[in-house]
Amino acid sequence: MKPLLLAITMAMPFFCLSQYTYENVVVDFASPQNATFKNLRLYPVRAKESFKLEFQTVGKYLTLQEALAKNKIKITEQDESGNVEELTMENISSETIIVLPGEIIKGGKQDRVIRKDVVLAPRSGKKKLPVFCVESGRWSDRQTHKSGGAAEFKSYHSKAALSLRKVVEKESDQSRVWNEVATITQKNKTTTSTKTYTAITSSTELNDQLSQYSSYFLNKLKTQNDIIGVIVVTGDRVVGCDLFATHNLFAAQLESLL
Repeated sequence: MKPLLLAITMAMPFFCLSQYTYENVVVDFASPQNATFKNLRLYPVRAKESFKLEFQTVGKYLTLQEALAKNKIKITEQDESGNVEELTMENISSETIIVLPGEIIKGGKQDRVIRKDVVLAPRSGKKKLPVFCVESGRWSDRQTHKSGGAAEFKSYHSKAALSLRKVVEKESDQSRVWNEVATITQKNKTTTSTKTYTAITSSTELNDQLSQYSSYFLNKLKTQNDIIGVIVVTGDRVVGCDLFATHNLFAAQLESLL
């Protein structure tokens, strides 16, 4: 299993690809029972001192979820007409904001999932944000604008499910994104008239399951300050991997990753 896991680890870095090797990080296979809950197993990826030294100057980043909640970022359609595959974003704060692929935002003319990672500098000015639609049955602004203008995104929903994130990051195909959204919402019996992915939060059963997983894994992983990522396994199948440059970045994103 180890060679396969190394390949996956190398395929999904956050900063510098060359640093994610067994010389600088170690996958903790030693005690899998400590990171196993029901059918899900998380193998922590731990940073060695060489890795920590390489990224010791990495500063604090504000997550997209925090930035939206604190009104420190503005995300809108490109204009009143809108563009399904591209939005406009602007960091209006004095902090640096990190935006990751697979993050889902609500609003605009339809809910979207972000396609690429972006580090948004303070007072960034307007920048383009590549996205996919995750609400194929709506193309209208739910908000009322007194003087018109581009529809805004003011709510953060979650990270997309691993299966959807894989489609977003690896296949880059809008029709495949819609198909995966339909599969997920049908499975959870949360299909709506607008076919939005974000309706999955209306599933009591799913929410209960997510709460159980989060409670278990957060306690195990967030307080260990050498962990910079995890490899996700169910049964004998690797289903995902998330790696960051520092433990603080990992810890800030952990809850939304689960």
